[in-house]
Amino acid sequence: MSSFKQIVELIADDLTAVEAKLTEQTASEYSFVDMAVQHVVEGGGKRLRPILVVLSAKVCGYEGSDAHTLAAVVELIHVASLVHDDVLDEAAIRRGRETLQTKWGNKVAVLVGDYLHARVLSMLVARRADDPAMAILADTTQAMCEGEVIHAYKSGDFDISENEYLKIISFKTGKLIAASCTLGAHLGTTDKQQLEALTTYGQQIGTAFQIVDDVLDFTEDADKLGKNAFGDLREGKLTFPIIYARSVCNDAEKQTLEKVLNPNTDEAEAIAFVESLFQQYGVETHCLKAAQGYANRAKAALAVLPATPARRALEQLADYVVARES
Repeated sequence: MSSFKQIVELIADDLTAVEAKLTEQTASEYSFVDMAVQHVVEGGGKRLRPILVVLSAKVCGYEGSDAHTLAAVVELIHVASLVHDDVLDEAAIRRGRETLQTKWGNKVAVLVGDYLHARVLSMLVARRADDPAMAILADTTQAMCEGEVIHAYKSGDFDISENEYLKIISFKTGKLIAASCTLGAHLGTTDKQQLEALTTYGQQIGTAFQIVDDVLDFTEDADKLGKNAFGDLREGKLTFPIIYARSVCNDAEKQTLEKVLNPNTDEAEAIAFVESLFQQYGVETHCLKAAQGYANRAKAALAVLPATPARRALEQLADYVVARES
């Protein structure tokens, strides 16, 4: 399988332009605001969503700089959501560095997240009123907020179904990933079939991405993960692997699983039990197989698009989303 670096080699110059746009559009004349904002913006990550904007535009024949602007917009929405997530989850580390609230407190973190959303609004206001990006991103940010609210409400609900959970992650994670593909496509085409194909592609890899993220929370080394492992377990959150484990284990194990998901349970005891349960029932293998199924459906959706290097990169990216280590 191609490495991530090989997959994005086609758009290396575009990604450099996106980074410049991110720095330019988030700069503040106030030094502390600038320092706090750049702490999270420069935190990096793979920039999956900007990559999807650019590749989706290219596969539809668009090569202009407007893709860089929209790529920066979706990344800022994503970063703002992470800042707020870290406050809600009381996370100390993100991408291997201190989170904003660890460094400067919850108030600063919340306000920086708000500032990033304000910058997004400023960038969108500069666009024409009938630009499809306006409606797409309004719908997307609303869905992301709804997903977060529902997931918070369902926290600690041991009976949440797999379908309910998949719906939540389609809002929390999938919507912005799908929107990234749709935005890029709109830059290059008005063909309904191609637009729908790229939206479907984004929805499918969005689900695959979150399932793998859920697995990595239990299986990846904290240093590689860039944050504390077993975070979902500590918060008593049922995610895809736990929901599957609950569905296949026996009644006694199910009772114990419900018990260890209580935040008051000894952490070492909870982790040891869940690890043994995962090993016994092949939970990781099942989840990765499910994620690959979504990735395969994503690749299949691209069949209506021209067989270009950009399409090939999107196909490879779908497989990378499943195979990544962190």
